[in-house]
Amino acid sequence: MEWDPVLGRAAVVHLISGASFSTFWSYAGVWAIEALGATTGQVGLMFLLSAVLSPPAAWLGGFVSDAVGRRSVLVSSTGLQSLLILALCLVGHSAAWGITLVVVAGVVWAPGRSAVNAVVADVTPPERHDQAYAALRTANNLGVVVGPPLAALLLFLGDWTAFLLGIAVLGALTCGLAVRLLPRDGVRRHRGGTAAGTARVVLTDTSLVLLLVATLLGFMVYMSFETVLPVVAVTSFGFAPETWGLLYAVNPMVVLLFQMPLTRWTRTWPPSVTLSLGVLLMGPPFLLFLISHHMAAVVAVVLVFALGEMLWVPTMQATVARLAPPHLHGAYLGGYTGSQLLAWMIAPLTGLRLQEALGERAVWIFFTALSAVSVLAGLAAVRRRHRTPTGGSGGRRTDHRDRGDAPRTDDRAGSPRSVRPVPSPENAP
Repeated sequence: MEWDPVLGRAAVVHLISGASFSTFWSYAGVWAIEALGATTGQVGLMFLLSAVLSPPAAWLGGFVSDAVGRRSVLVSSTGLQSLLILALCLVGHSAAWGITLVVVAGVVWAPGRSAVNAVVADVTPPERHDQAYAALRTANNLGVVVGPPLAALLLFLGDWTAFLLGIAVLGALTCGLAVRLLPRDGVRRHRGGTAAGTARVVLTDTSLVLLLVATLLGFMVYMSFETVLPVVAVTSFGFAPETWGLLYAVNPMVVLLFQMPLTRWTRTWPPSVTLSLGVLLMGPPFLLFLISHHMAAVVAVVLVFALGEMLWVPTMQATVARLAPPHLHGAYLGGYTGSQLLAWMIAPLTGLRLQEALGERAVWIFFTALSAVSVLAGLAAVRRRHRTPTGGSGGRRTDHRDRGDAPRTDDRAGSPRSVRPVPSPENAP
């Protein structure tokens, strides 16, 4: 892959933010219970509110980044979250204030996620989107690997205050690197375009809607590995929590080592094949648990699941990015990020409720079925995209008002020129 300097800088920013904020969210519940004296019910409410409010914030952030620029949204999002985490040092033992600040911190970071995804689409050509998103994902997983030991070190050297200060400092570092490394935002707004017109394009693009359905269902399967399997492994399989922790650690390490090589090896595959195979390697392997709960069965599922997610996640991001008109990368990828965050909420609610009502066998059948529906939605989206001559319109012809563009006028003669999209400064030759 021909490496773009801006992509490399975005990967560095993503690595630091992954190490800081993912670590914070891993410990947020424990912090609330130990430092604030919050109940488990209050912690559950904290995560629920954050999960409900974050998806629309992510989508809105994508729209805003199309208008004001990626760097502005990322810096504002990251900087504000760092300040909110710093403010947690001052709440004392007030569970209400602490939980409120954590929820707001989760909401304000969501637009930053959309902005980072849009940066990748801006700086790489469509044929390299898969490898670019794989590189970004590798950087994020490196941050996830580094983050927990760093948090443990902060807690060992100090207390919860030291932990929060360390996370806030890393957030400030992310903010500073974004200012220093990412391109300066130009004026991205398109003359004559309106927010309503942009929203109409996005919401009436049938290919995008199908892709977002596939994304939501696929990420529900993904989140079942992250949130449901740990609970079932400890409560039903009889694994000790530390045993599951060691097994789970295999996943980010595999992704870190093999994400880029696997993406290179499969770069000539059609997206429909990669998407379908990827999600089918994530869901159906859970059916092995209908037969065995042995350690070997769990290790096999962990490894096959890692292979599936390495195929599916960057390909889905790239497919959404290629579908988007260049000046709407933020809006389209904001929808992708919002679907991902929505799945984070729905998967544990449905999976754990199924376990309680029908037993853990129903859980694996349910998530396998979701993977099959995700395949169908993804194939329908890709097929429709290939049949549609102009992407981003869902098969219908759009005028300049729908695209957010205006007829350009010759200043000397006052006569309309031919209507054409106005490229954003970051994509201009």
